[in-house]
Amino acid sequence: MAFDGAFLRIIKNEIKSKALSCRVDKVFMPSRNVIVLMLRSRDFSGKLLISADPSGSRIQFTKTEMENPAVPPMLCMLLRKKLVGAKLVSLRQDNLERIIYLDFDATNEMGDQVKLTLICELMGRRSNIILCDENERVIDAIRKTDLSDQVRVIMHGVKYSLPPKSDGVDITSLNPDEYIIHVKKQGNRELSSALLNAFDGLSPLICREVAYYVNPTSDSFADELSPTMEKRLIEKLTEVCDLINSGKGIPTVIADKDGTPKEFTFIQTHQYGPSYKNIEFESLSDALDSFYKEKDQKTAIQTQSQELLKVLTNIHSRVARKAELRKKDLKKTENREELRKYGELIKANIGVIKSGVPYCEVIDYYSENCDTVKIKLDPALSPAQNAAKYFKDYRKYCTAAGMLEELIADSMRELEYLDSVFDELSRAKTTRELNEIKNELIDAGYIRIKNNSKGPKLKALPYLKFVTPEGYTILAGRNNKQNDILTLKDSKPYDMWFHTKDIPGSHVIVKSMGDTIPDSVLNTAAIIAATHSKAGASNVAIPVDYCPVKKVKKPAGSPFGMVIYDNYNTAYVCPDKELCEKLIVQE
Repeated sequence: MAFDGAFLRIIKNEIKSKALSCRVDKVFMPSRNVIVLMLRSRDFSGKLLISADPSGSRIQFTKTEMENPAVPPMLCMLLRKKLVGAKLVSLRQDNLERIIYLDFDATNEMGDQVKLTLICELMGRRSNIILCDENERVIDAIRKTDLSDQVRVIMHGVKYSLPPKSDGVDITSLNPDEYIIHVKKQGNRELSSALLNAFDGLSPLICREVAYYVNPTSDSFADELSPTMEKRLIEKLTEVCDLINSGKGIPTVIADKDGTPKEFTFIQTHQYGPSYKNIEFESLSDALDSFYKEKDQKTAIQTQSQELLKVLTNIHSRVARKAELRKKDLKKTENREELRKYGELIKANIGVIKSGVPYCEVIDYYSENCDTVKIKLDPALSPAQNAAKYFKDYRKYCTAAGMLEELIADSMRELEYLDSVFDELSRAKTTRELNEIKNELIDAGYIRIKNNSKGPKLKALPYLKFVTPEGYTILAGRNNKQNDILTLKDSKPYDMWFHTKDIPGSHVIVKSMGDTIPDSVLNTAAIIAATHSKAGASNVAIPVDYCPVKKVKKPAGSPFGMVIYDNYNTAYVCPDKELCEKLIVQE
């Protein structure tokens, strides 16, 4: 990972210059692996983010706004109890280990002064954040182990122990002449791999950059370096060490031509060639903010939506199976007219059919050629009773067919509704949007909750709001419940309603302002409806129906977001995310 021990050394100095002597004002845990400390002093106020996420373990100041869960995790509550009001008195790092110690002067429940240490182990998939007391005993941690762990035990009351160390040496403790000695000890190994194995605290990115500087044309091996290569190796490693020791790196994000970030580091990087560019920032924290902002948001949403997606998929599969079974049952009733015909034929020949026979052969008066037909009978019943049984089965199948047709129609409407929820889920960008989708499924009866409680009541999200160059306001629902409220309660009869034709998506309303809506605004609203639909990623024209709100009705008992409408027009437009982003109003 790019966040190596050298990077930690430099960013530690960056944090230390601002955060030392600050007090903890607030503690948040936006996710189970991330802790945010709000630090304040007379001269500084900022958010210190500590992440133990395997895909992005780090410590930094952040300006990114993050959503917090409605109910804080137990660890968050403990940290608030222990650290709020505590003063950050020191930041420590052993050599170039990827572990940083945050020491606090705090006050316990009795009012006594105590020392607390937040140990941040920033080591990829083995990352952890551990709170210890002044005797180095564990109070709590993000990832705890028990006595069966063969490496080390992390649980309440156990003395903290360091994770296993690597065999590399701290490069900042060496003289330049010693660099070559340690590299050559690695034998017949590619230079970048030899550097990674020889020296502690250097990431694969830094090692590859050093190897590229030594020989940019081909791979070099540790035991085959020419005198010129050795000179260049010492020169580059000295440059890296100077940056580490000074604590003043070059905050850099490496991005492709489209601006998509690939790596971050504290030196200028050239190994990726002209296809990538170095983007410099004022601080390492700013570089990390830029690199992780979109990535963290996507990861958080993906993690939180997985459980909801699994539940929704199971519901959809169950409803689809039920619909298929009903269709099979309906197919069995297709020959019900045969039952009525057999009853009529038995009744017409009741005088010639003998009792106790398993079948009878009679003339089929319903066929064109009056063919003979063989009818199965119940020997235990009389001919009249057999006729009555056929009539009874006919009526039963007729009743079943009518009921099954209604049930199948209900199932298809239910599947259509669930498809719309899938679309909502695919377009959700925040935790609050996911929570509203979950509450929608709870209200619809698909998800059961204990004690009939949904947890803390959150303020409803506002509609998506757009303002056109002509000054018209356009609103779009984020989910089916919002669609219902927007269309049926918060819109006036002469506002204009839009929705993609036979495609799940948002209800879109143009506020008429009491006059005729220009065609340009109608076209913009249709584009917004197409973009905020299941077909939003399409590059082809999408049909969008629109009509005045007074023409939109909701059938009794229909699912959230399901409406009927008449006297409508249809526009064909292509989705345009850039236009929507340009017109949207952030609230």
